[in-house]
Amino acid sequence: MEQNFSHQPVLLNEVIEFLNVKPDGVYLDCTGGAGGHSQAILGQLSSSGKMFVCDYHKNTVQRLTEKFADDGRVQVFHVRFSEVFDNLDSTFDGILADFGISSPQLENVDLGIGFQVDDAPLDMRIDQSLEVSAADILKTYSEEDLADLFFEYGGERSSRKIAAAIVYDRKLDKLYQTTTELRELCERVLGRFYRGKKIHPATKVFQALRIAVNDELGEVKALLQKAPEKLNSNGRLALISFHSGEDRLVKTKFKELSQTDGFKLPVKKAIKPSDDELKQNPRARSARLRVLEKM
Repeated sequence: MEQNFSHQPVLLNEVIEFLNVKPDGVYLDCTGGAGGHSQAILGQLSSSGKMFVCDYHKNTVQRLTEKFADDGRVQVFHVRFSEVFDNLDSTFDGILADFGISSPQLENVDLGIGFQVDDAPLDMRIDQSLEVSAADILKTYSEEDLADLFFEYGGERSSRKIAAAIVYDRKLDKLYQTTTELRELCERVLGRFYRGKKIHPATKVFQALRIAVNDELGEVKALLQKAPEKLNSNGRLALISFHSGEDRLVKTKFKELSQTDGFKLPVKKAIKPSDDELKQNPRARSARLRVLEKM
């Protein structure tokens, strides 16, 4: 079942500013999503500019194809980060990737990514060709592996309590199959108000499972390995992270490259959303934009 496909692109003005869009340039959006960033870049391009838009969620790609069907400057592809450059011979004046999950994906009852969605299957595979779902992980991982996963990918300090409860229930033939079941477990183990914090107790557990299912950090590493060399001279790579693990990978790689003669950092620190943007879109609070330029 598809939800309303409205979505606010994060750091939109900052992306356009720091990509330094050339009217006749060639640009790549590796995470098309609802098309907001791509649409804004296209608004800066002349009729001779080109735009390549990718995503790894099949239904999203279908919607992007429909959205840009009448614009001859645009080509849309269904690929993961690790596959983006396999069939693209072009080099680019700008490459963008937004590692966040879109609102429609969070609300999609078939994906089961968002804990707010009731009774959705614990699938979380944005690319349905992947073999292991979130439910499979909860069913098969050891207590130690589950705890490590929740801590490393979600930053959940009570990861051992959650993992122990899941494994205990498994011994009683209780398997977690739906978003509601897992959400209620987190509430039961951690408390509904999560030590007075504003986030829900299921937030970090769901995030960790989604990252693991889709190998999101592995995909970010693959993009960081290939994308810089696909830039034209003075071309820029703009990456938006929402998770500390992603941002750490980007920061480390950009710093390493900026210490060579081939690249520089147009702005030294990560760019954060403005107060005005956060009022309009609270989900952008953890977004961090980093930019690399090829010399």
